[in-house]
Amino acid sequence: WDLPGLITLGEFAAGRKNTFSIELPAPAEAALTCEVRDIHLSPVQLQPGVNHLSLTTEELRSNTIIYGEILIRTAVTRRIYVTGKAMKDAPLRSEASPAREGPTVSLPVQMAAPDEAVAPGVADEDARYVMRGQRLSADELQSESVKIVYEHRGTDQAMEIDCYCFALQGNGRVARDEDLIFFGNPESADQSVKSVVSDAGTLLMIRLDRVAPQIEKLAVCYSIYGDAPEQNFSMVLSPRVRIFGGEKEVFRFELTELSLEKTVVAVEFYRYKGEWKLNFVGAGYHSGLKQLCEGYGVHVE
Repeated sequence: WDLPGLITLGEFAAGRKNTFSIELPAPAEAALTCEVRDIHLSPVQLQPGVNHLSLTTEELRSNTIIYGEILIRTAVTRRIYVTGKAMKDAPLRSEASPAREGPTVSLPVQMAAPDEAVAPGVADEDARYVMRGQRLSADELQSESVKIVYEHRGTDQAMEIDCYCFALQGNGRVARDEDLIFFGNPESADQSVKSVVSDAGTLLMIRLDRVAPQIEKLAVCYSIYGDAPEQNFSMVLSPRVRIFGGEKEVFRFELTELSLEKTVVAVEFYRYKGEWKLNFVGAGYHSGLKQLCEGYGVHVE
C-alpha cells in the first residue's frame, strides 16, 4: 500500500460546496469510511489499481476548520488525515494535495489535531461546578490560554447555536462593530479573542493578558441561528459551558434555567480593581440576537 498520510485541502470557498478530486492507488479491494462530518466521499470502495475519488464539502461558514480522517479497511485499518479551512474570499477549489512521507514530508503514525481545531474533550473530575449569579476570581486562568466550550446533549429540532463575544468599554458598549467577535469576524483587533469553528463546534479562545486596556468586559453569548420563532433553548437538552485554563477544565456551568430564550449571555469576564473576575450570568433574551447586539451598541441592519 502506497497511501498518502495526509490530504491537504488548503483554503477553499466558504458558503459553497467544493469538490476535490484525488487519486488513490490500491493493490486490493478495500472499504472507505470518511470520518469528517462535513465531507462526503465517493466512491466508498477501492478497487485494485488507480482509483479516482471525490471529496465534497458542505457549504461551510468562513473560518471553519476541517480536520478528520478517512479509514481504509481491509484485514487492517489504515488512515489518511484530511485538513483544510473554509474562508470567505478563498477560491472554489477542485484539487487536493496528497502528501507522502519522503525527504520533505514526515508524517506521524497518529496525527494530532491542531490546538485550535478541536476543544478539550476530557472531563475533569476536579472542575468546579458553578451556579447562575456566582462571581469568582479568574486568577487560575490568567496565565493560560482560556478556552470556552459550549455543548449540549441534543436538540428537539435541527438548529445551529453560535458563539458571540462582545469586547466592551467601561460604558458597557462596544467602541465599534468590529468589537463583536464571531464566525464572521473571528479575531479581535488586539488578537486576544479568537473564535474558531470546527466539526466539534465553536471554540472561543481568550488571552486575558493581551486584552487591550480600554476593554473592561468580555461578554460571552450564545444564540440560536435564524428567525424561526419556535426555536428556543427549551428545545435544547442539557446546555452547558465549560471553561478551560490551557487543557485543564476549571469551571463548568450548567445552563439549567433557560426556556424560551433564543439568546443567552453565558459568562462575563470583567476587570475589578486591576484583576479579572468572572460573572456567570446564564440569562438572555426571547427576541434573539438583534436585541442583544443593540444592547451592546452593535449596529444591526
